[in-house]
Amino acid sequence: MFLKNSDAIPLVIDTDNAFGMPVRDLDDGIALIVSLVSEKIDVKAIVASACNCRAYEAAQNTLYLLKQFGITDIPVGLGAETPLSGDREAHHQFLEAKAHSAWTAYWDNAPQVPAVDVSTLPSGVDVLIDAVRANPNKIVVVALGSFTNLALALQKDPDIAPLIKEVIHMGGSFEPQEGELAFEWDTADIPPEIWETTLRFNTWYDKQATVEVLKADIPVRFITANVTSHFYLRNVHMQKIKLAAHGTLGKTLIRNIEPWLEWSIFERKLVGAHMHDPLTILALLDTSVCTYRYMNADIVRFLEGYELFPQNVDSLCKTADYATKLKVKVAVNVDTARAEQVLCDLLSRAVSLESNS
Repeated sequence: MFLKNSDAIPLVIDTDNAFGMPVRDLDDGIALIVSLVSEKIDVKAIVASACNCRAYEAAQNTLYLLKQFGITDIPVGLGAETPLSGDREAHHQFLEAKAHSAWTAYWDNAPQVPAVDVSTLPSGVDVLIDAVRANPNKIVVVALGSFTNLALALQKDPDIAPLIKEVIHMGGSFEPQEGELAFEWDTADIPPEIWETTLRFNTWYDKQATVEVLKADIPVRFITANVTSHFYLRNVHMQKIKLAAHGTLGKTLIRNIEPWLEWSIFERKLVGAHMHDPLTILALLDTSVCTYRYMNADIVRFLEGYELFPQNVDSLCKTADYATKLKVKVAVNVDTARAEQVLCDLLSRAVSLESNS
């Protein structure tokens, strides 16, 4: 079903995949779907991580998606449930409370992801290490959630650091310069005080892990909320995708995706559904989708609660040698029309396939 180009990019995808869970962002699942169906990407392994859901839930959701596509040869590892730093229980309790709200009515006709025992899955850390060592200097690690599992892998086997070609991470934000996109986030279900004190996904979910990865001297690229917050799956896309669908697979995928789109439009009052994580994949597929600027990462002050990418260089912490030298490639703009068309095309391809499950 999935023919790959000889020069397809080998990936390890670390994902807090909540696909199929009511009132949870399903963009991780869509990022995985477009990775599976693109001939330019070769998924070597998947690590289920905690962030947008619990790690065991991400594992269940990932196994469910792979089963829909009839895929049995991609290793799935169970990542860590707890971060290296901070207590995230309030974060998960807030997300779980939403799943018991009236909003779940949007998902009344959506397929239910079966609860399966994932305790026998291999360690996500070991799966990541094995994939890197089997593909030295080729693997791109895609971190769609926190950096916890990658940090743990680097702790267990520091020698893999120079063997990783690149890390690409959906996360972070910055104060834009002229001509750069601003972070737009106006979601009624997440009050500002909850965002500041409780949620703070991905980069902030496990700040110590973020710092350990940045200090590992691996090329890291951030696809920031500044650009992803402008990128959507829209109703016009959904209508085209539905026209391409046939068979059980297409209907199953659409029945999972459509409720999230409807909820985002009617409850969040957005023009569509945020597609943060798929943009991270599309940035790999098409180098012209995003434009970038190298920024100073102030990891000392980040651990103290400040932003990772301060735009005033004079404010950088000077107490550590690496503080003013550490520069990270950060997405500052996106060609939304181009990216949204590519996403629509890939999802149309996915729903047109016959299920092998």
